[in-house]
Amino acid sequence: MDMYSGMPLPYPDELLYSVITRYHLRMNNSSPKWTFRELFGTDQVIPTLDLPSHLDNLSPRSQIIGITSDQWIDEHTLYSYYAPFLPQNRSRQLQQMMRSNDGSGIHALVGITASSMERNAELRFCQSCYEEDIQRFGEPYWHRVHQATGVMVCPKHRIVLHRITHPVSDRHGLTVLPIARHLFQFNPLVLPDPERTYLRLLEIAQDVQLLLSVGHSLHLYDSRDSLLHKLSEQGYLTPSNRIRQRELEMKLSSHYGKEMLEFLNCQTYGNDYSWLAVSTRKARRAVHPLRQLLLIRFLFGSFSSFLEQRDTSYSPFGKGPWPCLNRAADHYREPCIRHLKITRCSDTGGPVGTFSCSCGFCYSRRGPDHSSEDRYRIGRIKAFGPVWKNQLTAYMGKGLSYRAAAEKLGVDTNTVIKYARLSPANESFSDEVNLPSVSPLTIKTGALKKKRNAHDLRYIRVDWEKRDLELSLEVEEACNKMLSDRDMKPIRITYASVGKRIRNLALIEKHKDKLPITMAILSNRLETVDQFQIRRIGWAAEHMNDEFPIKRWKLIRKAGLRPGYSSAVTDALDYYSGQGLHTLNFADRVATQWLQ
Repeated sequence: MDMYSGMPLPYPDELLYSVITRYHLRMNNSSPKWTFRELFGTDQVIPTLDLPSHLDNLSPRSQIIGITSDQWIDEHTLYSYYAPFLPQNRSRQLQQMMRSNDGSGIHALVGITASSMERNAELRFCQSCYEEDIQRFGEPYWHRVHQATGVMVCPKHRIVLHRITHPVSDRHGLTVLPIARHLFQFNPLVLPDPERTYLRLLEIAQDVQLLLSVGHSLHLYDSRDSLLHKLSEQGYLTPSNRIRQRELEMKLSSHYGKEMLEFLNCQTYGNDYSWLAVSTRKARRAVHPLRQLLLIRFLFGSFSSFLEQRDTSYSPFGKGPWPCLNRAADHYREPCIRHLKITRCSDTGGPVGTFSCSCGFCYSRRGPDHSSEDRYRIGRIKAFGPVWKNQLTAYMGKGLSYRAAAEKLGVDTNTVIKYARLSPANESFSDEVNLPSVSPLTIKTGALKKKRNAHDLRYIRVDWEKRDLELSLEVEEACNKMLSDRDMKPIRITYASVGKRIRNLALIEKHKDKLPITMAILSNRLETVDQFQIRRIGWAAEHMNDEFPIKRWKLIRKAGLRPGYSSAVTDALDYYSGQGLHTLNFADRVATQWLQ
């Protein structure tokens, strides 16, 4: 191929499709098939706008301009729009398919064919870009950013895009952007409520433009930790990292407006399968880039701000390890605590952190922390531990007063008195006094009576705060195991099932009022019948991953469902069976699908 028949040098942000159309014009080919045969070595090519294939065949023919297959993919297709929000193995597979000679499964791989989100079926252009390109390069061309789903406004010139209406080629042909306006017809895109939606659509276009410029180097499929940080700041996250989905949905819908979300096909449905709910869960399914960008801008203000803060994870008490605040320990204020338990404050609804050190000292405080000094603040001491108690014993043995010992140990004087008297070596704490003359029998009887009363007191007395804390940890661990056990058939989370699992059912049933932390954690984890049936359907689908598509009747039988289940359960059956979307356990053989 000579210099004249070489590929044209691509312009900034030009689609590969556009480069091919300009080549077609230069060569004055009467049929697109001639152009495909010259560029790709075969005429069995469909000129795809967003994610074309056969690029390894194109690369040798574009060597004269020094562009490789990967450069075509990263800089002149919409690969950088979709790939960042796919699992890395799937984005690599997408790249390989675009380089290969078989592109039949490309759009299924990224989920477009099964999604409610459709790719643009019409070519769009900006009138100002059109004039500017002619003045700068001598000819107009199709810009990549204008063809991305969700882009209705030019991010550079801030005007509404136009769509070409004539002449438009079929899927096997090439639609050229003529240099003279009288050679084609076009119409402006119609926006819903332009006064309200224009600025929002402009912001989306700017975010897409940034995504296209850096997207090929990003891996954003599992960005939940970054989202949790902002969700927490804005009050959408509970202390146990559960997201207040209904409140988030209402605020996002109000922010963008229901009409605009419907126009972009990004409306939320108020259920556990909406794209918004899935976007904030642990990464198990991919969500369409446009929908991800809507959520990111809502939380961070812009996609650029998100990129700057995406390495920040949610932690209301900062990153560990945390300092031990046991004044009796030789590691006082040193960052040696690695165990932090976060619960919800029943009064404020905010997070409460419980910090447990290996020395036995355990303290808690309300969060979140607002400064570095908050790390050295104690709200309540849960347990003193043997190191603290041994130091107290030593102080009492040296004859220190209760007040002096309290100052050294950082507690109230009454606390020192209480623990000094409860200590097994409390004889050494008492000041020596002169006792009145009494008979040996009286002394012996009084001592026995005192000992018996102390024994009865220790037997009856229960530290309910400590018991509540210990039991809450057992309850949460039991619930987590019940949810994470993928091998055994799911068991519904109820008071009885959890109580039996931790062998403390009677305590939970009879002393609910004395176990506020335990009951709060358990109440948040209890499952309704619908929730349990949906979880059981998911478990059954995972164990049927060799059967694709999953037959609905088999899924019902495996999940043990009986007739009469709710519409939410029906939706779950559709979702996991061949009528809906599929779990990513199937993903190595089935295309990732954007959620409805």
